[in-house]
Amino acid sequence: MRRLLAFFAKRYIAGIEIKNAIEAARRLNSLGILATIDNLGENVSDIHKAKLSVREYHRLLEEIDKAKVKSTVSLKLTHLGLDISEDLARANAESILRKAMQYGNSVCLDMEGSGYTKRTIDICLSLRKDYPNVSIAIQSYLKRSAADITLLNKNSISVRLVKGAYKEPPEIAFADKKDVDANYEALMKELLLHGNRPAIATHDERLINEAIRFANDNAIGKESFEFQMLLGIKRGLQKRLADESFKMRVYVPYGAEWLPYTLRRFRERKENIYFVLKNIFD
Repeated sequence: MRRLLAFFAKRYIAGIEIKNAIEAARRLNSLGILATIDNLGENVSDIHKAKLSVREYHRLLEEIDKAKVKSTVSLKLTHLGLDISEDLARANAESILRKAMQYGNSVCLDMEGSGYTKRTIDICLSLRKDYPNVSIAIQSYLKRSAADITLLNKNSISVRLVKGAYKEPPEIAFADKKDVDANYEALMKELLLHGNRPAIATHDERLINEAIRFANDNAIGKESFEFQMLLGIKRGLQKRLADESFKMRVYVPYGAEWLPYTLRRFRERKENIYFVLKNIFD
């Protein structure tokens, strides 16, 4: 299983070290594509390990600036100690945001399982008061997301709209794909109309085409939003959108935690396995 996952990982994960992620970002930039780099890791239960994660992100921001690649960074609050305390995670995220501001860079807070949704949003809202370079991911399969996006738009927080990759109960999440897609489309249009530089993070060409049509019909300029996709997924579509002068950004994960991270995602939802297999030959 490890060998099989390692085969897939060569395409979808940049490597283990910062230099691997920087090189992946450089290759994307050469195609006119932006990047956002994520040091893989989550659910840290030790303060020292949380501090090591902060140190890694400081180094990452330094290397991005040094290499002059066009890339932001993404992170998970549980990688910064959210399971230990909200105050610790907030302080660690603030340290990274402060460092990012020194380099004119920005940080996106990834969204994790629903048990972390409210805490992640609350921390983002508190950080936004001093750090306009913070953004957040919101999942369209959660039924609460429409209200969350209204709140985030009100506070001028940039949103990365994703479908969601965690297993959630039907009481709080849409179970059918068609309902997830319908909610994604509704939230996407709300963000295009009222959001602050939203990121439409999807590989679904129907939704991408609908975003383009909707933006054109409502005189929303290409500079007002961006598309985002995963490293190694729909590479031809990524290039086409960039060639058409849309902002196209690719999520570039790296780090020693790639194997446990990948295994957890595969165990949580069978849809994650189907998604990877379906896109091997694109």
